[in-house]
Amino acid sequence: MSNADNFWLCMDDPTNLMMISAFMAFEDRIDFKRLRATIESRVSSFPRFRKKVVRPVSGVGTPTWEMDRHFDIRSHIHRVALPSPGGKAELQEMVSDMMAAPLDPHKPLWQVHLIENFGSGSVVLFRIHHCIADGIALVYVLLAAADREADAPWPEALPHKRKRMSSFDFKWPIAGFIRGVQKLKDTTEKLGQKVFEEFKDSVFEPGRLTEFAKKSTHMSADVGGMLTKLALMPPDPSTAFKGRLGTRKNAVWTDPIPLDSIKSIGHSIRDATVNDVLISLITGAMRRYLKSRNYPVNTLDLNVLVPVNIRKSGTEVELGNKFSLIFLTLPVYIEDAVLRLKEVKRRMDAIKNSADAVVNFGLLSMVGFMPPGIAKRLANYFSNKASGILTNVPGPKEPLYFAGSEIKNMMFWVPRAGDVGLGVSILSYNGKVSVGIAADEGLMPDGEALVEGFLEELAHLVQLVESGDIKEEPLVLHDTYQEMRCKAITREGEQCKKRVAPGSGYCSIHGQATLRDADSLKGPAPSGKSIFQDHMDPDRNTDRCQAMTRSGHQCKKRAVANSKFCSTHRPAEPKRDSRDLADILKELSGR
Repeated sequence: MSNADNFWLCMDDPTNLMMISAFMAFEDRIDFKRLRATIESRVSSFPRFRKKVVRPVSGVGTPTWEMDRHFDIRSHIHRVALPSPGGKAELQEMVSDMMAAPLDPHKPLWQVHLIENFGSGSVVLFRIHHCIADGIALVYVLLAAADREADAPWPEALPHKRKRMSSFDFKWPIAGFIRGVQKLKDTTEKLGQKVFEEFKDSVFEPGRLTEFAKKSTHMSADVGGMLTKLALMPPDPSTAFKGRLGTRKNAVWTDPIPLDSIKSIGHSIRDATVNDVLISLITGAMRRYLKSRNYPVNTLDLNVLVPVNIRKSGTEVELGNKFSLIFLTLPVYIEDAVLRLKEVKRRMDAIKNSADAVVNFGLLSMVGFMPPGIAKRLANYFSNKASGILTNVPGPKEPLYFAGSEIKNMMFWVPRAGDVGLGVSILSYNGKVSVGIAADEGLMPDGEALVEGFLEELAHLVQLVESGDIKEEPLVLHDTYQEMRCKAITREGEQCKKRVAPGSGYCSIHGQATLRDADSLKGPAPSGKSIFQDHMDPDRNTDRCQAMTRSGHQCKKRAVANSKFCSTHRPAEPKRDSRDLADILKELSGR
């Protein structure tokens, strides 16, 4: 067993099982015999699905993978049914129950459940331990087991090992069995390869990360710097997403959302990807949820762990864990949806151009080499600096068929670690995208509220796009703030801090004063009036200073170059505001 695989084995905890859960939903009923034949020939043909974990007798050293001599496919495929009325709520309840049920450590660490009575259809739920493979490889396995045609033939049955003719015959006839397994395994790989070509491009290009690894000639210094960076990073505060966990989990998900609606938002913000938009929507949903729980959010940044695929193209069939984790800071404090999307894009771009993923993979492998107790404590120490884990897997663009039926929807969840209670999964399939939430029920019993917040954020941005109210502007947060402020100068010589009125460069108070002054240019200037508000007089000498003196007359001094005022009356240049954007937005909203 590799160090990376051992890392996930060591991380198992009753409150956070290291188990990847995924389901496929169908509109019709799945034939159980065909399902078992499909799983046996295409999934269990991968050797690791027939192996169990064997720990060293001494308790020291790395566990090993050993073939289970008593492997029986019937121990891994089960048939259950939803209680009436068999709707989405009942399915979510059953998936939540199974998320909290540990796998049998004496058998290969995976199970499949055929869930019947889901309306007129059925659901196939997969539960696979993370030490078998990472999400990228496991999705490859499931896609490899699928067909592209509805009328695909039944899968071939695995050849069964013949019994020995005599107890004294040591020449076991296993060569034919091994060749048969290898043949089916090769066939499965070929079936999945074409499907996986559409799926394999993850959020972060493996080629780019590999290039960073090649350029990193001082990897030891990078590891040391990353350890220092992670050690100095403060832990996220305890919220509904993070805290003391229980064993019960809460799994919910959205109905499939047309991918075109997400793309339309991205097209309105220059170079914003689908991933940028989805992460921004999730950030907004987290903000809405925390506000509903009366948690202060106006200065809040929350970290999430994002898995990064670092395996080379074409090595998906090797299974195992070949991915890394990086920290992404979500700007929960930003209320404005457009500003939030731009800030998420900026932070995502910064991560994509860093070598953190490659260095962190080395750290994960290093932790996996340590004794289980130390590895678990160290992993929990770093994972507790985040509030959740966020995974995005782009699936196939065309419909697939599994065990003779079309897959209508798919969703998956990856495990969390430490006190991290929130898991967010994004999966695109057949022109649609679904978002799944897995949370600790004690911290977050109403996961549906987070899903509803996501849909509300999406509806809001779609409405902005359709109305044309999304304006393309550079992401310079403080300059944007200056544009939102009234341009008037107060008697103290400072720029007014109020928000501009719609269609005006001034706030409601100074805008009315400007209109008043325009109607009474010949009269004396009111006391307390802004020193540049009377420049609207068309009869004035444009070479003269446009300011009005206290006696109500135009200043007689010449205006300085590139200005409408003399050196005395020229307004002071507003200082660039360096405050946190959360404080600025709070001030502008009058809170």
